[in-house]
Formats: sequence, structure tokens, C-alpha cells
Amino acid sequence: MHTLYHYYLCPSSRFIRLVLEEYKITYDTQLENYWKPQKEFLLLNPAGCLPVLINLENYALIGANVCMEYFKSLNLKPNLMNDDYKQQAEIRRVCNWFEIVFKKEVLDPIIYEKVYSRVVDNINPNSNNIRLALQNLNFHIQYFDYLLKYKDWLVGESLTYSDLIATANFSTMDYLGLLDFGQCQHIKEWYLKLKSRPSFKTLLKDQIVGLNPDNNYKYIDL
Repeated sequence: MHTLYHYYLCPSSRFIRLVLEEYKITYDTQLENYWKPQKEFLLLNPAGCLPVLINLENYALIGANVCMEYFKSLNLKPNLMNDDYKQQAEIRRVCNWFEIVFKKEVLDPIIYEKVYSRVVDNINPNSNNIRLALQNLNFHIQYFDYLLKYKDWLVGESLTYSDLIATANFSTMDYLGLLDFGQCQHIKEWYLKLKSRPSFKTLLKDQIVGLNPDNNYKYIDL
């Protein structure tokens, strides 16, 4: 059985959970607080980052992009990467967008101010940092709303890794009650469609001790 080392509010981990559910791969989870990794986890991944997926050969696949390439090599159905090289390039571009740009501009400051500062540093959140991160979030929402203006999926004509990683990131904001699509109807409809998929059910059950999900998180209508 596969084992996934993850943290509830790590969007990269949530992405791999969604992929595992879409492929109906049986797996165990091992919760890891990324700000204080255990010694056993650091032996698997000295960098201390998440996610880490242990496959059936007991090999540690480190990072969301590495896990994604591993799944691609298995030739599983449905094909979440597509066969066209241009679409594959676009899928990887979107994945890198969330792993690098969205993480830097939105996730990192939000997670630090809303979670890390209270749990680890025991200080009050910096409202200016939160406000700037939410402004950045609004930009990202508008950009992906534009990409979805004339299509149902981010890349191609069916579900791909790009949709799942984007959903994973937006769902983290959803959990914290910070997801507001405003007048961006295309991305709102897309997100609710993804949130309604069976693969999302396991994420809706997440509950962090001392940090309950927003009241609207469990609903598939915002």
C-alpha cells in the first residue's frame, strides 16, 4: 500500500491526495507538521518538505511534481496528463504556477500569519501581510477565471493534473474561509464542479485541532 506523508493545509499534499482518489489507489496517510518534522521523516526527506509518497517498492517520491511524473509513468486511467505535447507543457506550466508563484504570493504568507504565527511563534497575525496576500489571491482568481472563460477545464477537454492542483490550492483558502470569487463566475462554477467530485470527499472531512474549517467549507455551494 502507498503511504502519503502530508499536512492538511499543504496544498501540494492535498493535490496528491486528490490524484490518489481519482485513480482509486489505496493509500495510508501519515500526518507531518512541516514546521517541526520528525526525525523519521527527515531520514526520508532531509529537506523536510511535503508531500512524500512511499510507493509499493518502498521508494520515497518527494514533492508534488515528482509524484505527478510517477503517476504519469504508470499509464493509469483516466489520463490526467493528456497525450498532446503542447497540452502537457501547459499542464506543467499551471502546476509550476501553483507550486512556485501562488505559493510565494498567497499560500506562504497566509499560512504563516493564520497558522504558523499562532501555533509556533505565539504572536498575533500581521494584518498587512494578510491583506497583501488576499490582493494577490484576487489577481490569481481573475487570471484563472479568464482561462476558464470559454472552456470547462483549465487544459484540454477533460480533467487534468492542472485542475486538481489548482483546486487543491483554492481549497486551502476555502478551509480558512478566505476564498471569495467575487464576480468571477467561470472559476466559481469550475471550483464547485471539482469540489463536488467523489475524490474531494476525503478533503471535506479534514479537521485540524484548534483550527476548525470555515462553516462553508463542507458545502458544495458558496
